[in-house]
Amino acid sequence: MVEHSRFLGLMENAHTKQDLRMLLLSIVAHLLKSYSAQDISTNLSANLAIYEKIFESFRTKILQIFTQGDILDCGFLYLAFIAPKSLGADERFKPFIESVQKLLATQPSQEEYIMLIELGAIARVLANPSQQNLSFFNTNTDKYDNLCEKSLDNLDNDGVMFFLSRIMCASIDGISAGRCGEFLLELFSIQEIGVSCVRPAIIQAYTQAHLSSQAPLLVRNICNWQLHILWNAKNLFNNREWLSLYPVWKQEFYAALRQVSQALRDDTSSSSVPPLIAQWLDLALYLQFFIYHICGNSFSKQEQWQEFNTEISQYAVPIYREFAAKFLPYLPKSSPSTNKRKIIGILRDRIVENSPFKVEYSLIKNLLASPEFTQHYEIKIYCMSLIEKSENNPQAIAKLAKLGIETIDIGLGFNKAGFYNSHLQKALALREIMLRDEVAMLISPNNGYGISDFLLASRCARVQVFWTHGNFVYDISGIDTRLTHICNNQKSIAHNGFSFYGIPVQMDRSFYNPKVPQELIADTRACYVDSSVKQPLRLFGVIGRLVKIDSLAYLRSICAILEQNPHWRFLACGLGNEGEIKQKISQINPQLLPRFFFGGYVDSAVYGHILNFWADSFPMEQGESRIEYVAKGRGLSLRYYESAKQLESTFVSQLDETRGIIEAIIDDCRRVDPAGEKVDSRGENSMLLHNALESTFFSDFASYKECVLEFARETSAFSEVEYVEKATRIMRLCELDPSEYAKKVAIQSAIHAMNSEIKARLGVRYFLAFVREYLA
Repeated sequence: MVEHSRFLGLMENAHTKQDLRMLLLSIVAHLLKSYSAQDISTNLSANLAIYEKIFESFRTKILQIFTQGDILDCGFLYLAFIAPKSLGADERFKPFIESVQKLLATQPSQEEYIMLIELGAIARVLANPSQQNLSFFNTNTDKYDNLCEKSLDNLDNDGVMFFLSRIMCASIDGISAGRCGEFLLELFSIQEIGVSCVRPAIIQAYTQAHLSSQAPLLVRNICNWQLHILWNAKNLFNNREWLSLYPVWKQEFYAALRQVSQALRDDTSSSSVPPLIAQWLDLALYLQFFIYHICGNSFSKQEQWQEFNTEISQYAVPIYREFAAKFLPYLPKSSPSTNKRKIIGILRDRIVENSPFKVEYSLIKNLLASPEFTQHYEIKIYCMSLIEKSENNPQAIAKLAKLGIETIDIGLGFNKAGFYNSHLQKALALREIMLRDEVAMLISPNNGYGISDFLLASRCARVQVFWTHGNFVYDISGIDTRLTHICNNQKSIAHNGFSFYGIPVQMDRSFYNPKVPQELIADTRACYVDSSVKQPLRLFGVIGRLVKIDSLAYLRSICAILEQNPHWRFLACGLGNEGEIKQKISQINPQLLPRFFFGGYVDSAVYGHILNFWADSFPMEQGESRIEYVAKGRGLSLRYYESAKQLESTFVSQLDETRGIIEAIIDDCRRVDPAGEKVDSRGENSMLLHNALESTFFSDFASYKECVLEFARETSAFSEVEYVEKATRIMRLCELDPSEYAKKVAIQSAIHAMNSEIKARLGVRYFLAFVREYLA
């Protein structure tokens, strides 16, 4: 009560807009710091009379500022938080609201536009306090969730909603836009303000955009605000609630494509692309990227990718082909055979050291060690340089250059336009370069970007290949064949009804197990647990996108494991929907929350050494990150499968198919040179296999097969109950019998080393057979 009264006293001495702004922020900050989200409304209601006086005082003093022709910035929208529901409308602000509406219709400059919407938004808060949905006095528990279900017309008196819907129509560039962006990032860090608040504003913004003659630019503006401001806000980052906007974005995408399709039918020219077609097609290509990027970060099932493929990619590709047939040169017929090496192009979204890059780099490095490959083929990287995702990594480009691989970075010129770069011009430039280079085979490890779909649809190479890193249902016209490294060392494999060429890839050691200083590992571990105490705490967890652990069944299992193992803590490393995951944990057992750590984006080379045990996620499992952890030999990895019989059958089949290679590897590792020293022709893997033979983990194919099957039985679970039981067994072994645990880890390392050697021998062989078949 005293603190609230103090604010009333400070209000009397606040005269300038700087004084008022500072006081307002102090009030809101105090309320957020002093009370939980549930308690704010109760506490304010008990002090309603004070806040009615405070708000009325703000009304009077701000009205005087407005009357003098001065303006206020968007920070004053925090008035919406302390707007008492009990206060009636104030007609004194109506002229300002009406004036703003008239001036907005005159197409003001960017700076003028932002000043006007700030004025209109603040005036709405002061005029209609009872209609501010974000008010702390609003006691409806569903005030955010049901916002999108109300008539959009009824939201026009909500100041924050008015501001959100209008600011998104402005360019994201400029000083004033940057200031507003900072405000929104701050606003959406406040608890409980989430996607449900954003959704109606976005719908309103798109409606406003289509009333303008510059609709394509305004739609791009709205997407930029969503992707580069709202998406990065604390409560909104990678939140799966964004998927609720998919129908809205899809309709915008369809609207742009309808404009393109209609313009193509109406166009009678035969050469140059009319500006109208270029404008709408550029927007369509961008929107396809936008939808793919935001939705793809939340997809966890093949069915979701299938829906995207059907409703987005397959809907757009016929129109892209129609455009190409009308305005672009055809792919030239292959020239007569010469001694010139055939170019194999790889189309990348951008060059960064993510999992796809590591796999592709490793394959390239392995291929370049083959004289047959280098004699007949040359690899080039064609980069879309999607700056909207991230900048290219110079170190990654340098790694490729060190191998002698040329990277065609289309972004060097086009990305000078920042977030307004033309996706159409990028696509056209890439196609022109590929045709000039006479790319014989284009490999696209992409599955739904606008630019990549356009390039495949318009055909840039005689043979076009889709390389999947996990999406097995991508299917558009322009794909001639498919390949994947997710093949269990098989030359061909079927996924979701599609046939893929299997290309096993032995990963480069620099990615899996680089040298890391022990003091760095120790310091990193100390950030989470104290290893010096008598009963040290241990860490288990995963490294990868958080969406993969956002599973109630998985989190329920992890909670059960923590309940049974008091000396362990769970570490989840990766970016994503941390808030939603914490909510699920709280629903299961809120007392366990302090034992969950979220590391954010981390260096897996370091963090792979601090986990004592890897508890793989399910039903969406981890990929390369799990294998990278296993390669470090730091702890066991537990995985979840649907069927024990199917798993054992699959293992037996894979082992039998590679029996000859396994026997050859064992023989190679057993050989001894005349001096009595073992031949170590393949470095670290051979050393691990030597040790395995000496430790009698296995001695021939039969014993190796039994070793693999027995180990798989120990580290695989087929139900939640079994997952918890086996995880607990592994953790107790780690605690009570470190030497036996180390032995199990050594067996795991030997199996990994054998698998890596198999990939090394098969990968290049399979890839050469693949390109011979298609480029003969």
